[in-house]
Amino acid sequence: MVSGKETPDIGIRIEITKSTRDIRRYYASQVLDIAGEIFVISGPIYKQNLVMMHEGERIKISYMVEDKGRYTFDAEILERSYEDIYKLKVKKVSDIRRDQRRGFYRFKTAIPVTKESVIRNTVEVEECRTKDISGSGLNLYSNLEHEVGDVVKCRFKVGDHLIDNRCQIMRVDESDNPNYKYSLGISFIKLNEMDKDSIIKFIFLEERLLKEKKLI
Repeated sequence: MVSGKETPDIGIRIEITKSTRDIRRYYASQVLDIAGEIFVISGPIYKQNLVMMHEGERIKISYMVEDKGRYTFDAEILERSYEDIYKLKVKKVSDIRRDQRRGFYRFKTAIPVTKESVIRNTVEVEECRTKDISGSGLNLYSNLEHEVGDVVKCRFKVGDHLIDNRCQIMRVDESDNPNYKYSLGISFIKLNEMDKDSIIKFIFLEERLLKEKKLI
């Protein structure tokens, strides 16, 4: 159980996990309204198509709380609506849990990243920079337009360790960096343990250096 400060607010970006048998799919969404245990959220869209969710279906909702970490809870879909926009009304059916997996902690740092993607049947290579990094993904600044669900390849170094991994775009936002148009929430696809450990060790080392310099 967590305190009320960790409950999601209206407008917060969330991630929906939809599980079917052995397959889990992740979709970006947003909280539109809250009434007690009832949430109205935007319906997920993948490659410009609505992702159908059904009444009675169970999903997991995850979100980040700044300086605190990642939180999740289980929800049941009560109804769906197409008025104005695709929306889902869901009910929280579990306690809010803090995700203890260390890989979700995001560390703000600007790392050069070479991103490869296929756009309109053309391979596009772009030099980007991270806004932050974790053992599960990147927040990446980009000038190329992407859609949620796009798969890209990201190549970058943490310390002396080179990582070259396929990734999926989970979120597309406007950039807060004047040199880039977009901020991409990117999740690693099957990142191996050596790469994940290298990222986490890099984060711990950089944090320790900042603390020694009394910058955090």
